[in-house]
Amino acid sequence: MEIFKNTVHKDSDQVATTVMSGIRETKVGPPLEYGGAPDALNPEEMLVASVNSCIMLVFYHFADKYKVDVASYHSDAEGKVEKTKNGLRFTNIEVKAKVRLGSAGSSEKIEQITQLAEKYCLVSGSLTCPVQYTVEVAASEEGC
Repeated sequence: MEIFKNTVHKDSDQVATTVMSGIRETKVGPPLEYGGAPDALNPEEMLVASVNSCIMLVFYHFADKYKVDVASYHSDAEGKVEKTKNGLRFTNIEVKAKVRLGSAGSSEKIEQITQLAEKYCLVSGSLTCPVQYTVEVAASEEGC
């Protein structure tokens, strides 16, 4: 069993803050659409970022395991929130990645690594909304 902790704090009319994993205190608040500050993280974006970064880390784990040389990885994630019968809910998260390989001949393993990353990402696997993950292999001379 693993336990992950963080702390949030808010005094009266002050901006709320969070501290986690040794990262210095960071402002948190609602999204801009709901009166949030532009320099504060919001839980919705942190959730989408958690999915995005977790999938990327699991992708690299399996790339290392299968000895696939990944020169670069770039991904964009988008979470869709909609009003449902149970209130506002994430209804879909889509992660689109582009990888550039460091050596030729390893692109055939990317599909398998992509499927494993999607399957074993702890964060996305813990959600009730669907998560779609796609990976495009860029030509070696293209950037990510």
